[in-house]
Amino acid sequence: MKYTSVLMATLAITMPFTAALSESNAATPEQLIISLGNEPDAGFDPIYGWGRYGDPLFQSTLIRRNKNLELTGDLAANWTLSSARVTGSIVLKQNIKFSNGSDLTSADIAFTYLTAKSAATTHDLNNLVKIEVVDASNLRFILKQPDITFIDELASLGIVPKNSYDENYGQHPIGSGPYIFQRWDKGLQLLVTANPFYHAQKPQFENILIVFTDEDSKLALLKSGQLQLAAIPQRFSSVITPPLALWQIDSVDNRGISWPVNKPNKTDNQQAHGNYVSQDPAIRQAINLAMDRDLLVNGVLNGYGRPAHSIADDMPWGPVEQNLSNSADLAAAKKILSDAGWADTNGNGIIDKDGHEASMTLLYKSGDSVREQLSIVAADMVKPLGINIELLAGGWDFIATKMHENPVLMGFGSHSAKEVRFVYHSDFAGIDFFNTGFYSSKEVDQALDNASNAPSWQA
Repeated sequence: MKYTSVLMATLAITMPFTAALSESNAATPEQLIISLGNEPDAGFDPIYGWGRYGDPLFQSTLIRRNKNLELTGDLAANWTLSSARVTGSIVLKQNIKFSNGSDLTSADIAFTYLTAKSAATTHDLNNLVKIEVVDASNLRFILKQPDITFIDELASLGIVPKNSYDENYGQHPIGSGPYIFQRWDKGLQLLVTANPFYHAQKPQFENILIVFTDEDSKLALLKSGQLQLAAIPQRFSSVITPPLALWQIDSVDNRGISWPVNKPNKTDNQQAHGNYVSQDPAIRQAINLAMDRDLLVNGVLNGYGRPAHSIADDMPWGPVEQNLSNSADLAAAKKILSDAGWADTNGNGIIDKDGHEASMTLLYKSGDSVREQLSIVAADMVKPLGINIELLAGGWDFIATKMHENPVLMGFGSHSAKEVRFVYHSDFAGIDFFNTGFYSSKEVDQALDNASNAPSWQA
């Protein structure tokens, strides 16, 4: 299986965090002021994706991952799988309450999962047939067919209250997580307070103020002492000086380019997809060889990152290939292109084939300096091959209208093996932001299906 088929020039980035240092004898502040990720435009509804890639803050999940990435119970006291691997039994912990003081029961679990299944969401619940509520603390999940990775859904979907859930839930969430939603000043900040009903370890901070701002303003707020903790782009790492301290946190978060892999075409709903240039494997393989990953890490990321060759490097389900090169091999790249019939026939510096020039537009998220710089440098790296890449920035809504016809500087990375399926399986071609390039391979589909049908999560 070649990982150059869809994503190349992938960088697994360990995102650094900065924090203003406190005096060693200072008490824990009553309120922590932070600025981490982007503001969730759609609100805080886990059914529509909030908290999918981490603890959902206001809600709890059935199971969760501890700091060693081991699966452990959150709302679930224990869980078992039948020998046929299609029935999962869950026993809930006792006396769990939502932040409004109401009891959380099996009925809330069933409501959450069935609502997510019936809605157009990023949760993969198509294999779920039904949920049997045995009593307030016991329930059963019934699947169509064995899918050992379904357990990842149990660790990603936050539970909402059946009796108070409505279309406005995301704007005023109620859950059983460590914090209670207090106030959201859209575009500015979010105030949360500790949940007195929380069933697990009490949060260290009673109040957290989460500030939403752009990269430059975030740095200014840090330096002026108005922020105590913030995630910053790597380009700022060199200007972090005492009393600020720079933290580097290991991460599976990565950046790479997703490519359309078919000739221009239309889907059943007439949405155009495909790109004549990138559909040629020779183009994708040559660009892969032209990427100097060491230079990208050291030049663009100031050394705060590491080269990678897939969306799951160092994960148990990641690639097992060894000794992959992180430096560019332009000679090999040019030979691949020449052997495939690409040549500069009119002398304008851009290779062409069958009347099509090797020119494409690379999309990236506006306001994200890391994606912008990676896009700029990647475009420069392929120029010696005679490949022309123009750059176009925009919001995700804009990118969604063009990502099936153009390459996109994407970000992936998950503690769930299901993301590999989402990105590479043909079932997810054109679905959400996963397999945007409509990649399809019967061999890969079968391998992923076999993995889902494994007898255990470890297998």
